[in-house]
Amino acid sequence: MKALTILSTLIITLSSCNCQKKATETAMATSTEKTETMISETKEGKTAQNFPVLVYESTSRGYYKKITIENNSVIVQNAREELAKTKVLTEEELATIEKAYKGIDVKELPNIKAPTEKRFYDGAPITNLEVRMDDHIYRSTDFDGGTPPKEIEDLINTILEIADKTN
Repeated sequence: MKALTILSTLIITLSSCNCQKKATETAMATSTEKTETMISETKEGKTAQNFPVLVYESTSRGYYKKITIENNSVIVQNAREELAKTKVLTEEELATIEKAYKGIDVKELPNIKAPTEKRFYDGAPITNLEVRMDDHIYRSTDFDGGTPPKEIEDLINTILEIADKTN
């Protein structure tokens, strides 16, 4: 009886390891295909984004908003369980975002002080801005939703304005 139990446990373990190996191989193949597609699209002459990925996230109890600007499009998610909406940005919108972004020193994002502290007592959502470029991620300190620091206010307002058009 013990031998039968040990044998069945061994078979189940081996088959589950094989399934995990197949899932990993499939995930790696999909990732490679996506990378190859992005490289080929760039080579074919499609417009490439001139600035890094921008991620705006604002959250509190019962509230969530995430806006990602990446690959000449804006992705907006208005609730945790909601599917994100994507919109291709126009040349004018891209130029507006790029203009607002150029005034920011991304290396100083973690050092920017929030002007208000309402988020400490649920008076405002906790919000931050993340800039992803090359192998670096620069994240601002948390600030109150609706009251961004002066250094990034223009960019935040531009991102929110463009995201509102997506809904």
